[in-house]
Amino acid sequence: AVFVDPRGGVHTALENTQPPSLLVGAEALSLAPGALAFLLARALVLCGHGWALVGKFAPKDLLILAELASRFAGGEPPALGLPAPRAGAFLQALSGSVPAETREWARPLGPASAGELRDFDARAFTGALQGTAARVALLYAGDVHGALVALSGLVPGAAEVEPARALELPDLGDLALFALSDLYAELRQAAL
Repeated sequence: AVFVDPRGGVHTALENTQPPSLLVGAEALSLAPGALAFLLARALVLCGHGWALVGKFAPKDLLILAELASRFAGGEPPALGLPAPRAGAFLQALSGSVPAETREWARPLGPASAGELRDFDARAFTGALQGTAARVALLYAGDVHGALVALSGLVPGAAEVEPARALELPDLGDLALFALSDLYAELRQAAL
């Protein structure tokens, strides 16, 4: 479900409802078509990767969520912040609410996920999800300027940076470098 956020601003926010809800800042509706397409495509890519839930957590809490998911799938991950007595209650609640076919699908992932959690960096993970979503959204929208304008509305501190220095911000710089790459040209051509 999509809703307009009357507080304004150029932003999107995903809410962990069933199905997920997308809030779009009212000022985003005045963006050029390519910028708006980028903004919405980025939000949908994030939604498809679980951002409605993952995006709500601080890095420490995301580690706990990942530990819980691994345990639920039968893994034995390192302790990442979930006290053992509380894990049982969470796992019992999940067992009662997660469909059997989902539990069966997740079971083979448990042992491998436990191993991967030993080196899991929650900040790098969320940054990579956001960067990937921006690159996929740019491939969809095809409007580099619009994408950078829309993304600058989402990057904290971007409004205070001189336009000539905006690409020094990691998120904007990463997207600009991708837009200038041969890979972008090849993927965009394939998308068309």
